[in-house]
Amino acid sequence: MKNKEIVEEAAEKWCEKHGCGYGGIISIAFETGAKWQAERMYSEAIEFAEWIRIKDFQTASKDNWIGLDMKYYTTQELFEQFKNK
Repeated sequence: MKNKEIVEEAAEKWCEKHGCGYGGIISIAFETGAKWQAERMYSEAIEFAEWIRIKDFQTASKDNWIGLDMKYYTTQELFEQFKNK
């Protein structure tokens, strides 16, 4: 299923649940929101990658990183550090 079809299906379901007619402004709002979310996620991924590069973390193995302090970190642990910066 293509992304546009997924967004359209989500908009239709939302309209069914909230009793509004599908189409027009609801459809545009869902498409705009989906586009914004995708751009935001891409932007945050780039920022996270740059943060890792600046912190000089090296890849040790899949989902494990080694820091300058020679400790191992999971991707999740690094992401939590990044969110708290």
